[in-house]
Amino acid sequence: MKNTFKISTSMASMAIGCLVLFCAAFTIPTEYCIKWVDLDTHNFGEIESGKLTTCSFTFRNCSGDSVTIANVRPACGCTTPDWRTASIPPDSTAEIGIEFSSRKSGYFYKMIKVYFKEFPQAERIYVEGTVK
Repeated sequence: MKNTFKISTSMASMAIGCLVLFCAAFTIPTEYCIKWVDLDTHNFGEIESGKLTTCSFTFRNCSGDSVTIANVRPACGCTTPDWRTASIPPDSTAEIGIEFSSRKSGYFYKMIKVYFKEFPQAERIYVEGTVK
């Protein structure tokens, strides 16, 4: 006697539904596209110890939808970010300001992570220079 395996219509529907949900969970709704207008690294050059120094990074939203900066996280307490919380429309630019407090003398290279609500990975920008 042969063993036969029968699938009911409800089981087949449930399997197809699970497959559709599984595939949908791994799709990204918008194309990820942030481009830094200048460079992603700012070199302050030589700066005096104890001075506050500022710079800004400009990026273009080349995605098909608006994007919003969720958070900007510097790697240490010597850098303070400033950004707008409004959404940035497609093909528009926005700035992220960075203030660097030079406490220790010597060369520095600091990373700042920029998180967007719409994208899973952080963008990275950097500041560098030498404190004399």
